[in-house]
This record gives sequence, structure tokens and C-alpha cells, in this order.
Amino acid sequence: MADIEVAVNVRAERGPTKKRRRIVISCTECHRRKQKCDRELPCGNCRSRNKEAHCAYEAGAPTAREHETHAGLYSSRDDHHGSSNGSGTPTSRAEPLSSMAPSWGYGQTGASTLSFLQKIERASTSDGDDGLMGGGAGDDEGAAAAGRASYQETFALKEKYKGLIRLLPARMYIDQLADIFFKEFNWQYYLVEPQAFRELLEQWTNLPFKVLSARGPEALSPDLRVFPALLFEVIATAMLVLPKALHESFESLKYAGNMTFEDLAGDYSETGIAIINLFGPKALSTTSIQVGFLRAGFLKYTANVTESWHQVGKTIRDAQELGMHRDALDPKPTSNDVESVLLNQWQVEKRRHLYMMLASWDIHMCLILGRPGALDWRHGMPTLPIDARFTMNSDRSKTPVIPREEGRDPPTPLTRNLFLYKTMIPLRDIQDLESEGPCPRDFSKVHKVQQKIMENHDNTPAVFRIENPDRQWDNEPDLHWLPQARCLCEQMFHFTLVALHRPYIFHREESRVEVIKGSLGMLEMQRQLFVGLPPKSWKNWHLFYGSFDAVTLLATIYILFPYENAEYRELVMQHCHWTVERFATMKDTNLLAKSALGVLRAVVARLVKAIGKCAPPPPSSTGTSVDFLRNSSDTPLSTTGRTLGSTPASSVGQGSIGGRGSVEGSSHNKAAPEPLLPVPATAAAAQDESSSAFPGMMPGGWEMPQDGSGFPGLAPFFAMSDLIYKDLTVDQEDDVLVPPTDFDPLSGDSFMWQFEGGFGQDTVWQFLNQHQPAGDGTG
Repeated sequence: MADIEVAVNVRAERGPTKKRRRIVISCTECHRRKQKCDRELPCGNCRSRNKEAHCAYEAGAPTAREHETHAGLYSSRDDHHGSSNGSGTPTSRAEPLSSMAPSWGYGQTGASTLSFLQKIERASTSDGDDGLMGGGAGDDEGAAAAGRASYQETFALKEKYKGLIRLLPARMYIDQLADIFFKEFNWQYYLVEPQAFRELLEQWTNLPFKVLSARGPEALSPDLRVFPALLFEVIATAMLVLPKALHESFESLKYAGNMTFEDLAGDYSETGIAIINLFGPKALSTTSIQVGFLRAGFLKYTANVTESWHQVGKTIRDAQELGMHRDALDPKPTSNDVESVLLNQWQVEKRRHLYMMLASWDIHMCLILGRPGALDWRHGMPTLPIDARFTMNSDRSKTPVIPREEGRDPPTPLTRNLFLYKTMIPLRDIQDLESEGPCPRDFSKVHKVQQKIMENHDNTPAVFRIENPDRQWDNEPDLHWLPQARCLCEQMFHFTLVALHRPYIFHREESRVEVIKGSLGMLEMQRQLFVGLPPKSWKNWHLFYGSFDAVTLLATIYILFPYENAEYRELVMQHCHWTVERFATMKDTNLLAKSALGVLRAVVARLVKAIGKCAPPPPSSTGTSVDFLRNSSDTPLSTTGRTLGSTPASSVGQGSIGGRGSVEGSSHNKAAPEPLLPVPATAAAAQDESSSAFPGMMPGGWEMPQDGSGFPGLAPFFAMSDLIYKDLTVDQEDDVLVPPTDFDPLSGDSFMWQFEGGFGQDTVWQFLNQHQPAGDGTG
């Protein structure tokens, strides 16, 4: 009895016995709902119920990922020490090396380590019972674990995919937006073939729901799998140019108050990229390249130029992953029958066209932004696509790829793209010349490139010429884009001239003349293009870069060298004022124009101060800039030739651009107005006057070389790049087009007109901030 009492007293002192509690290995949600948990983070149950945010585990509870890590560690130890099966061969539970190699960066096309791995595995598989692939109970367990992991991954992918495609609008909205896309945007780059798009759309619409709910996207072909992403990009781009008459019809697609169609378009475009990212680079297709390309165009339209440049580079890498950069890597027909061969030919042409357009975008943006490209042109390009004749009612499986006949068959967007590509080929040589700097020893290379540019311009197809074009197809409904295409083709020609001579404007007078001619040509094409576009199309990228670069270059040349090229002054002033008015008109629609408007105003203000007190055209003060611009030509856009500055009776600075980019002076026009500034009688007199007056106009720290070599201290000039990457801005009042006539850039009252941003001390902007022109405008 005494022993029992002692034991009871000891137990009483220790307290009641605690019940042993096991760690709950399920997540809190599955434990609460008494469901079996797969111990993922988030687990499959929480993902299916859209409760990912609530999926959590108790402290110390191992998740499936941690369990697999430890299991893999022990498995690797067993393999290292040689765990054997019945035949004594080490057991391997890893996935095939050929499927892992792409994740390590090996290319899936061409000769690489991956191709050797695939050959080794095929040989190993054919050996069967020789023991190279192992066997036994350990393999069964590894296969079961891999099957469970594969099922979980497939389930998660399927649910994410279904969640994204649920955001697609109804078919009636898709059809309307697709029609807008093909009419307003697709002709510019022809990234999506209407017939192929309609065929995929029908396949997608007729897809049984059970396929998506049971097997998911893995059951679809590579192109159909990512087709919803293409749909999202198409409808997103169409919403950027949605006519006001249709706004009410699409209001039901908005899901938040004060939401704009631009906001909705941004959501759709990001959803399209999210679908592409679900599958990664191992599941690419031609449709994936189209999606990436359209995404780049959408970003450029919405003023995200830096993001667009990065997207183009990524899409080029994806295209190279598919083998679009080599003819030898073109897809082969699935069989030898005629239909399969013809369909494969059209697929090859589609791939070559996409890669050609990617190459064109890459080099074009390089020369605009002053950035390196993603393509190495020394590695060559695939064969250019064939400008084939094709109708919407043709069956590709029964239609061979036959080239169209120039002058007999109507042009296509591909006809234009092929010509633009040939026009931009000299840009590759221009990019190579940049390595020699602004003062090359031999300018013969520059002359050779210019000769190529002129030859390309002389070979412009008649249907795309500005002078005496072939207009026999202008009234065709499907070719409504021809007048705009003529302006854009001519603008690209002038841009190549400007890009060639731009690095040398601070050191070489001949280059300054060529840049003035090319910039005036670009501005005239911009004026004609603006006249023919409705306000919904003012987001167009071409309306921005062609004007901004030209005005800043012209103003810089005449501010630094005010006594040169006096015959072009009036024309330059007229176009600069017109450009400021255009940007002010479309600033609420074109975000790039809005960000650049202040810079243009400040640049033009300094130009006016440097070369004379030139008042803006009369319409500027009346507030009817749009009507003035639309009525500034006596002929409509479709019949306008090369006439520059054709304005009402009070116009100034009339002239014309010749076929090789030369600007003819106003002496060719009757009753030419008196020059706004006194022009020296001869070039020698102009040089003497310039050398005597210029030193007093230079800011502190800057010197005008006596030998006429220019300004060696100024860095190369990329206005567009400075605006985007250097945050170039000017603080000013929105309702002031230009500063007052007594504007002094160095005074305290005019400090708001100073250029601000992350540019360096050796840039044109810093020079203009310090520049003090003569007070009377005459030097």
C-alpha cells in the first residue's frame, strides 16, 4: 500500500499524462475538410477550388517537394553506391537525357549534343533485355512516382489553361474585332494570314469541351494549343483602334468602373502572353512566333518601346529555336501525297515571311534607338518568301506557290513587305559603319551605301511610287491601304538616308545637307499620312518616330550651323511648326507624341531664336490646326505627289522633293515669299559671316573649331533613344505652343524650357541648355 501511495503522489506531482500528437502533414484546408492532400504548395485541392492563397502547412510538416528532395538525395546515394536489380545493373530512375537537354540550353534543331543523346537512347532502347535500361521493382516504384508527379503537373497546367481561356469574349465579339484587326492593322506587317486564322478559329470553336476538361491542352496540336493566345493578341490590337460607333456595343466586356478599352486591351494582351508562358520554349510553334510578334506591335502602339524591343529579341530567339533561320531546318511533308506537299510549301513560306519581318524590325529599331540587335547578319538569312498570288477562296492543299506577275496581279501586303525589306538592307551596312566612329578615314564606304539606297529607290515598284504611281487597284476594297503604303515606303527611303549621314552631321557639311533633305522628305510624308488618317489611327508608331527624329535633327543642324543651307530655312520652319501642331492635336491619343511634345516645343523655340523671329503659320493662332493640316494640300492623299508645303495663300516655304531625295528650292515656285532672314550672297560670304559671328553664340566650355571640322565633343545623336531611355523631358505650360519672342533659355524666367533627363554632359541637349543665340536673330 505504501508503494502504491508513493506512485500516486509522484504521478500527481508530474501532472496528467500528455497525449502524443502527430504532426499534421496535410495542408490546413485539406485537414479541415478531411480531404486527402497531395502535399504540394499549393496542393491540387486548393488549386481546383481557387484557394491557393489559403493553402498552408503547420510548422514542421514536410511538403511533397521537400519529400521528393530527400528521396532524390537517397536515390542518388543508392545509384552512386550501385543499387542493383536482378541482373546486377544499376537502376536509373531519372528521365531521359534527351528530354532534359533542352532545359540545359541545347538547341532542338541542327547538330548538337542533344542529337547524339537521342541516338544513344534509341540504341539503348533497341537493346531490350541487355540490361542497359535496368529493370525490377525499383523501376516500378520510380515509374509510379513519376506518374503521380506527371498527373499533378498536367492537372495544374490544365486548370491554369482553362482559367485563362475563360477570359475570351464571346464568338460574336471575336468576329467583329478580328474584322477590325484585318482591316486596320494587319496589312502593315501581314503577320496573320486571314484564311489560316479563320480555319484555326473554326477548329477552336468546334472543339468539344470534354477534350479540354478531361485531357487539357496536351490533347491539342501545337498550333491549336496556343491559338487562344493569338486570339487575345488580335482582339487586343483591334481594341486600340476601335471606332467610337462601336464603343457602346463592347461596353459589356469591361469589368471595372472607369475602365477604358485601352485598359481592357492591355489585359487581353497580357493574357495571351501568359498562355504562351504556360508551355515554355519546349512547346513552340509558328503560332507562338505570331503571338510574340503581335505582342511587340501592341507594346509599340501603347508607347512601351523598350518592352517592345525586348519582345522582338525574345521572339527572334524563339524563331531560331524552331529553325526559321535556316532553309535546311524547314519542316518536311508528313507524307508524299500532293496535298501534304503543297500544305508544307505554304507553311515554309509562312515561316520565311515571319523571320524576314522579325529581321526588318530588329535592324529598324536598332537604327532608331541606337541599340544592338538580336540578329547577327554575318550568319546569313533564309531564302526570302515568294510573293505568291493567292485568293481568299483558294484551297492551300490544292494550290501551288506561284509568284505573282508585276503589273498584272494585284499587290499584296507581302509585296510591300518584300520591297521594304530590300529598302532596309542598307541599314545593315550603316550599322557596320558605326564602329568607325563619326570621323572615318575614308568616306567611300558611305558613298557606296548611299548608291545602294538610290538604286533601291529607283527600283520602287510602280504601285508604291509617289511620283506617277500605278493606281489601277486603288479602288479595290481589299487594297484600301495602298495610299498609306506609298507614304510609308517613301518615308523609309528618306529614313535610310538620314540614318546613313546622321553620325557625321557635327563634322561634315555634305552629310548635313543630306540629313536636311531626308528629314524634310520624312516630314512631308508624315504630313500627307496624317491628312489621310482618322483620329482612331493616330496611335500609329510611324506618325511619331518619323516626325520626332526629323524635327530634332533639323533644329540641331540649324542651331549649330545657322548660316548654312539658307535656301531650306523657310521650308524647315514651316514643317517644324506643322509637326508641333500635329503632336498637339494627337497628344491625347498617341502617348509617345504626348511625352515628346514638350521637347519639340523647346527645340523649335531655340530654332526660331537661332535663325530669326519666324512667326508660326497663321492657323496656329486660330486654333484650327487640324482643319488647316487637312486642307493644306490642294489634292487628296491618294493623288498627292511630292509637293511640299502646299498651303493656302498665306503659305511660306514651298518646294518639292526630287526622286533622289534632293529638295528643290522655292525658286521653282512662282511668287516665292521673301526670305525671313538675310541670306549671304555666296557660300564664301556665308562662311566668312558664320566664322565671325559664331564664337559669340557658343556657350561656356564649347569652342567652334577654326578649321571648320565641326563639334568633335558632341556624342552621337539618337533623339528617340534619349526620349525613351534617358527620360528626356521639358517642363512647360501645356497651353503654350512656343515660348515668347523674347525667350532666353538661360534666364530664370525661362528655366521651365530647359531639357531635363539622364543625358550626359557631351550631348546635344546639354549643349542646347547652355546655348545662347544672338538676340536679334541675325548674328
